[in-house]
Amino acid sequence: MVFTGAADPYAPPQQVAAFEQEMKAAGVRYTLKSYPGAKHSFTNPEADAFAGRFGVPLAYDKRADEDSWQRMKQFFRRIFK
Repeated sequence: MVFTGAADPYAPPQQVAAFEQEMKAAGVRYTLKSYPGAKHSFTNPEADAFAGRFGVPLAYDKRADEDSWQRMKQFFRRIFK
């Protein structure tokens, strides 16, 4: 289970695509969810403060945070029955 922000400069689309190619080539079962507009640290409510303080491209995204957490809980329920 992989969650990524589509606007994350630390994991640009070409790197995400390369990751997917590697996983497929290795026969790995995985799920990747990319959130449009979400930047790095989208699950961290303090990301905006860090971005301002240190001048880095971070941003909290409530929608992506909540959706990814729900999906992760569903994943855990499924694999840890």
